[in-house]
Amino acid sequence: MSTTFGVNIKNGDQDEIVEVAFRSNGMRFTNELAHLLSEDTPVIALDNTPQGVYTIGDVKRAIEKTDPNEAYWRAVESPSKGITGNGIE
Repeated sequence: MSTTFGVNIKNGDQDEIVEVAFRSNGMRFTNELAHLLSEDTPVIALDNTPQGVYTIGDVKRAIEKTDPNEAYWRAVESPSKGITGNGIE
């Protein structure tokens, strides 16, 4: 079951959700700066249940368990980037 994860960012007086990771056949960061976030930064499951992923630390641990040779496809729409085919944006 795939899930997109985001973090809440303050943008002035507005809250904004920024996509940071995607889980399908393993976990991948979708934002090139996400790995710099603190381990205890909360993440929000945007389109499914979190299934045990609640912080950036959880995302990083899931990435460590991901086989880098596993086929990885993404066929869902990213709110900020449109439809992607391979999870690398």
